[in-house]
Amino acid sequence: MTLSLRERRRQETALQIQRATLELAVKSGLDNVTTDEIAAESGVSTRTFFNYYPNKEAAAIGHPPAFTEAQMDALRDGVGPLAVDLKQLLDSHIAALSERQDIIRMVGNVLRSNDKARGILEGLLGAERRVLTETLLMRLDNRQAAASLAGSVTSAIGATIFLWQQEEDMTLSTALDVVWDGLINAARLLSSTQNNEAQS
Repeated sequence: MTLSLRERRRQETALQIQRATLELAVKSGLDNVTTDEIAAESGVSTRTFFNYYPNKEAAAIGHPPAFTEAQMDALRDGVGPLAVDLKQLLDSHIAALSERQDIIRMVGNVLRSNDKARGILEGLLGAERRVLTETLLMRLDNRQAAASLAGSVTSAIGATIFLWQQEEDMTLSTALDVVWDGLINAARLLSSTQNNEAQS
């Protein structure tokens, strides 16, 4: 989908405000930064700031890349093993996040010290989980299984970012592979436990 010039400019301004918020938060702590300072740092009016974000915590979180329509279509229409299609979804999502590594690191710093920002991010992730659950339901007949898988996938994104932040020389893509292997091994353990109980 090609974005209009107006929409591209809106996205650029939103990102400019987010980057200014994060840079000020790194220097002074988000609690000590005002929306007036953020607006001045990002070169917009305070009124314009509020046209983009309701508060400084939302500006710090910004607009994390959501699952795209193309990603959801590929998952919904996939004919291969579900695990393969879910890994492809995660690979493409992490590739999009890789374009914003400096922002992800700064957001991580804010999340460690600001409950309100964590709550905003959790709300955004909850919306993504719901979208993913509905998409998975088109391939599964079990809402609980779809919701559980959607939760595991969104948690894997957070775990990938956390691991990447801890390991200095690791790429986001490599971190995802490590997290994914752990997720698959956990699924095998659960499956073997269930099979053993059924045989008893």
